[in-house]
Amino acid sequence: MEQFIAQHWAEIIIIAAQCGILKIGYTVLQKYLQRTEARDDAIRSLLRTEIISICYKSLEQGYIAIYNLENLMEMFKSYKALGGNGAITKIYEQTIRLPHSAEKKNE
Repeated sequence: MEQFIAQHWAEIIIIAAQCGILKIGYTVLQKYLQRTEARDDAIRSLLRTEIISICYKSLEQGYIAIYNLENLMEMFKSYKALGGNGAITKIYEQTIRLPHSAEKKNE
């Protein structure tokens, strides 16, 4: 054993250093993934809040403005892409079927 260590001491040190580097890399990756997940959760929550707000306001008014409709559709698409569940799908679908302006409501 002593002879093996004496002959391969450089390789042993290099392997130990590589293990340390891999451990550091793994730790950095885990922290990055945790932060990414937390960021996605925060964005999804903000999108959900804004989607619900636009939907309830529009349902209450009986119409949805075109700019709100465009924003709503983009936000819902992003919400689903971030893993949003179907809990707001029903209210979203009701809202996008509304007339697209106050004038259309009166026709």
